[in-house]
Amino acid sequence: MTKDQYLSWFDEVVKPTEPMFRGVPSDKLDWKLTEKSFSIGQLLRHIPGSLAFFAMVMNNEELPYKSLREIMVANRAHESSSVEVALRRLTDAVEKFKGVVSSLAEEQFQTGTLDTPQMGRVAYWRYCTFALEHHIHHVMELHLNLKTLGVGVN
Repeated sequence: MTKDQYLSWFDEVVKPTEPMFRGVPSDKLDWKLTEKSFSIGQLLRHIPGSLAFFAMVMNNEELPYKSLREIMVANRAHESSSVEVALRRLTDAVEKFKGVVSSLAEEQFQTGTLDTPQMGRVAYWRYCTFALEHHIHHVMELHLNLKTLGVGVN
């Protein structure tokens, strides 16, 4: 997969996120599917926050968390987000993530590697794929929560 093909795929995967966010009832932000699950408001914060975090890793920025364990502990402490704030964060995170990927030379995207707190040393293309896999996972988690509440998501 070329970098341009990846970015096209990224757009396809991320496109349904905004309408799904818009469908979240404001009175359900604290609702959780299970006691150990993210609340809906936490998912609204986590989804764009994760894309921004992946961009920070690829951009070699100073990270707030240095290990997978720190990331996992911090994830469960996420504050809730309103729909409006989540939509702004999503727009910013998508722009940042795509900007970082776009700035990579094709050869770097294909064969370059980077150190990550989640996966250790890994190829850029693989880390970018992991970012989308992570995004899909949590958007589907939000989808399931909304369906369980009887909110139309299709």
